[in-house]
Amino acid sequence: MRSGPWRCIIGCLALINANAFAMDHAVHQKPAAEATCPDIRTDATLSLARYIDRSLCANLSTRAAWQRVQIQQAQVGVSQAGYYPSLSASATSSRDFGDRLPGSDPDNRNFSANASWLLYDFGGREAGVAQAKNTLASLQASADASLHDLAAQAVAAWFNQLANSASVDSAKASLAAARETAEAAQKRISVGVGTREDTLQAQTALAQAQLLLIQREGELASSNGQLAVIANYPANTALAPLSTLPDPQQLSAPPALAQLMHIADQRRPERIAQQQQLAAAESTLDQLAAQRLPRISLNANAGDSRNSLGQRDAGQIALSATVPLFTGFQQRYQERAANSQIDQQTLELARIRQQVGLDVWLAWQQLTTARQRIDATDTLLASASESSRAALARYRAGLGNVLNVLNAQSTLADARQQQARARFDWASARVQLARAAGLLAAAPDAAFQEITQ
Repeated sequence: MRSGPWRCIIGCLALINANAFAMDHAVHQKPAAEATCPDIRTDATLSLARYIDRSLCANLSTRAAWQRVQIQQAQVGVSQAGYYPSLSASATSSRDFGDRLPGSDPDNRNFSANASWLLYDFGGREAGVAQAKNTLASLQASADASLHDLAAQAVAAWFNQLANSASVDSAKASLAAARETAEAAQKRISVGVGTREDTLQAQTALAQAQLLLIQREGELASSNGQLAVIANYPANTALAPLSTLPDPQQLSAPPALAQLMHIADQRRPERIAQQQQLAAAESTLDQLAAQRLPRISLNANAGDSRNSLGQRDAGQIALSATVPLFTGFQQRYQERAANSQIDQQTLELARIRQQVGLDVWLAWQQLTTARQRIDATDTLLASASESSRAALARYRAGLGNVLNVLNAQSTLADARQQQARARFDWASARVQLARAAGLLAAAPDAAFQEITQ
């Protein structure tokens, strides 16, 4: 048996065995086993940080984003396969049943093995691996963007639930005030100083307050269903009462606008994903450029044949160079398309960076407006509360009429609603500013504490 070809093939097998595990570990590195998602149904009071933690862990959209990353991780492994030799083997066995020489062996056996190894291609493999890795980085950033969006969606649902809960409390307070007015009107009739018209108007206001409470409770139930679904619970799941918002006066001001814009340009996952897409397009062009150059390969084959004529060994080792001469202008048009793709990705990157800056600016203005609304609604609520108390006291004393009381109570109910909404809008605006700055994508819980506390 000629040992040269066989030694080459066995050497290729040894190389694969030595490197296969390390390469597979590097390409298909997976995180530790997925931790059990927290069950927030058992919480006595549900905080925003716990709710975001549960949502990011259990939501189906985040799992789908992770699967897309896993698919591309496998594609990185495909791109690295070019560094390995390719091996194949074949074996046949047959038996002759016709006439043959006396004493000859009727059995025929053939064995062969082939190996091919690309030694050098002037950077083509490197460019292919770089393209796959850049695409993987882009998908990982897109997965971060999905987490970013889900965190913002969870925040919006959490604040909406708080706002609807406050609306129910406001409606209950309005109902109690309307009931108190109706009782006062009835007492005035009983002592002969009231009118039937006042009683009917008070009872009408009481019925309207009852209808408003029913409506607000329905809105609260609907928002609770949305809150549960985002956390991957059935819509009819009853969640714990939400924690209350901190006092705006106790929280520090957010970073300066210019600083937030700089942070956003560095951390927004959309920009990072697009930057990696551009890098992937540039790697594709490098890969195409390498296709113009020669490819140097090592080939080996060995065989063993045994039949009635005896045994025969054969084999060869060859070093070959493949030089592309003409491909029907395919190379030219592929490179032209790749250059156009780079230009398109560059323009898209500029557009995204511009949008990121606008998002931060709008979120900053929204936060500024929300903070001013809190001061205004606090003043409005204090004035409306005093007006309502004064109107009811005058009515009980036999001065004024029921319309003044009802108008004052209506203004008070509206002031309560506006104050509650202003506080939740303010809290939501602070988190939306964190989202616009790219802080929610990296660490939603820490970002919420950093921006809101």
